[in-house]
Amino acid sequence: MTQASPRRSAFTLVELLVVIAIIGILVGLLLPAVQAAREAARRMSCQNNLKQLALGLHNYESTFKVFPSGYLHKPGPQGTPMRPANHMGLAWGAAMLPQLEQGQVAVLFDYNRPIWTPENQQARELPLEVFLCPSDTYSADAFVIRDESSDPIEQYAAASYAANWGPADASTNLDDTPTASRGVFYRNSRTRVAAIIDGLSNTLAFGERHNGPIPMSQTTAGGHSSFENAWSAAVRDIDELDDDHGHMVLFETQFRPNQKDGDDKGLAAPHVGLCQFALCDGSVRAITENIDAELYDALATRRGNEIVEEF
Repeated sequence: MTQASPRRSAFTLVELLVVIAIIGILVGLLLPAVQAAREAARRMSCQNNLKQLALGLHNYESTFKVFPSGYLHKPGPQGTPMRPANHMGLAWGAAMLPQLEQGQVAVLFDYNRPIWTPENQQARELPLEVFLCPSDTYSADAFVIRDESSDPIEQYAAASYAANWGPADASTNLDDTPTASRGVFYRNSRTRVAAIIDGLSNTLAFGERHNGPIPMSQTTAGGHSSFENAWSAAVRDIDELDDDHGHMVLFETQFRPNQKDGDDKGLAAPHVGLCQFALCDGSVRAITENIDAELYDALATRRGNEIVEEF
């Protein structure tokens, strides 16, 4: 009498395919949740950066009794070819370095020379995490280039945040009329807390802007194709000596965040549907990119006497 060999249990091909399909569905369902959790963590880190900038702003004000200038400006020596160019350029981010626990970077700047001189190369090219949103994939390890013909190339470490210049229109904006600001930061500004009569909690200080493409409804739109955002300075192009390029460190509210067919003076946040801001009272708020245009302008003025509703 022969003994029957034991039966082996195994998956059939159909069963294996069903199991693989189920695993694929579960991974497909889980992946968006994981991505959403990661983005939430990145947003919180971005909020913390903005909070640090707001605290640094108030520590600076406690020391100097004014907010830092949007950026510093002075012309070159009389009668020289470079006279039209801004011979300073250092911006609010560079001014606040000691208050942001970046004193070791602050001492690298030569404040007696223009930001674009070789003596300031090391400092201006340093990427600093406090100025970089983790969701901003465009700005990390990136640079804003001002002179490609120089050796080495004149470039500035990119950043994810800009300071509030205020409302603008076709004839009044931070590039063409740099001192006509109704906001908090502008060329050689020295804004005191007492001058913000609209209220610190109703006035924007800093907002998010990456260095990616400007949202356009058509690729043939004029102006720059990408934002130019840095932390250290506003700097001339070598072929546009009289242009401060204040948009490197400042924003205006003519266009809402991520608005199509805007320009490089607006904001563009890497978070879906919203932009995060630090206000002058030190609070941090997320504001929808669909905010009412008049309300957005009202939040940008320091003494507009507007009635600001909930936002």
